[in-house]
Amino acid sequence: MPHPVVEGFRKEWPAAFAGPLLDKLSGNAFRWSTTQNRRSRGEIPRECFVEGRPTLVLRDPFLNWIDSRLAAVSEADPPSRSSPRRRRRPCSAGDPGQAKA
Repeated sequence: MPHPVVEGFRKEWPAAFAGPLLDKLSGNAFRWSTTQNRRSRGEIPRECFVEGRPTLVLRDPFLNWIDSRLAAVSEADPPSRSSPRRRRRPCSAGDPGQAKA
């Protein structure tokens, strides 16, 4: 089942749009600059875009990729809890940091 956020975007976004509009359309949940970096590293499939000036984002392939990323994150194990932080030692009577009465 698709993530509810993805389904909401699918209903609201046009079928194709100029890449720089991604920030506004997503309410800054997805940033065009980050998308460009991921695209240049090959992390996002090429079929999500139409090269040109401006680069177009194809809604359905792009949202399918986002949905697959969200599914992978939700299926991942939660991070293990590290040991609790050490508590501060109580100040001793001879400690120079302790206020004198």
